[in-house]
Amino acid sequence: MISLYLDLDPERFATPPARSAQIRSLIDQAARELDASDGLSHDELVTLRADLQRLDSYLSSREPPFQGAGALGVFCSGADDLFEVIQLSRPTSGRVVIGRSPFVEPLVSALQQRRWLVALVSRRLGRVLGGPVDQLTEHQNFDEYVHGQHDQGGWSQARYERSVEKDTDDHLRRVAEGVNQRWREQRFDRAAVGGPVEIVPRLEAFLSAEVKACLVPGRVEVDLSSAGDEAIRGALAKLVLKDEEEREREALDRLAAGVGSGGRGVGGPEDTLEALNERRVRVLLLEPGFDRQGARCQSCGLLMLQPSGACPADGGALETLEHMREGAIEAALAQGAEVMVVRHHPDLGPLQGVGAILRF
Repeated sequence: MISLYLDLDPERFATPPARSAQIRSLIDQAARELDASDGLSHDELVTLRADLQRLDSYLSSREPPFQGAGALGVFCSGADDLFEVIQLSRPTSGRVVIGRSPFVEPLVSALQQRRWLVALVSRRLGRVLGGPVDQLTEHQNFDEYVHGQHDQGGWSQARYERSVEKDTDDHLRRVAEGVNQRWREQRFDRAAVGGPVEIVPRLEAFLSAEVKACLVPGRVEVDLSSAGDEAIRGALAKLVLKDEEEREREALDRLAAGVGSGGRGVGGPEDTLEALNERRVRVLLLEPGFDRQGARCQSCGLLMLQPSGACPADGGALETLEHMREGAIEAALAQGAEVMVVRHHPDLGPLQGVGAILRF
């Protein structure tokens, strides 16, 4: 199978000539790898060269969904009748990998990006936005008339102020209903709200229990009357960063509680691979820079750090893995484990960059 990632960073590859140069470089690199390969049969080489030609023709046509993507992942295998194109929201380095399985690490990093549902309110205005923080888009806009404050005293002022507060609550209820409906209809991971300090708690009171359970602490601090989409994304990014740090901290604390105590945690390449081979991993934790060489059994998938002739489990032939990181990620996904790339804390350093929280 050929896995090709095309970087669509708008600062470098916004124009067709720039994309074409990157495509040509990746295709030529793959062709050189095939010419230098000595572990493939004649039939495999013929099929892979046809796959490469198909990739070249597709990427050079007008068909690829470049618009709105930070990168494309394209997977081609004529032997398996597979041709799959996936848009990634963030740019990723251009890369081509030829292997017996898809190269999925960049997809894992993309999947780790959470989807947010955001409600911004004032007494009169409301906006509901959703998506990954760097692709946040508006779902609903509420621009409603709410009475202004009455400046006369007496009973008429009290009645008028009650009317104002009722109008405000009706407005906030409508915004909350929009949020609750979106949450039910689409998949979101976290929710956030923004607005004046005295208004936000009133909005939260109308949110459903499901939304409240995923509501992050703090407010998106923007002036709704003047903030554009870019300012809103920037304000939300602060909450996203804090949420990511806390999520990693919780996982690392669970790992630390289990490592070395006979609990549900292991650290270091050797123990982590053993847990992956035994299909005991609930969460695989990796530093961004973790990688090393290793080997994998072509029949049973057993991972090992050092090749030793044949697979010790079933005697099958071994293949060299230049990137054990990718093999570990594939094994984790195959057993339904979560993969977490730890970016904000140094805890995995003493564990050589890798660890796992276990199921049992």
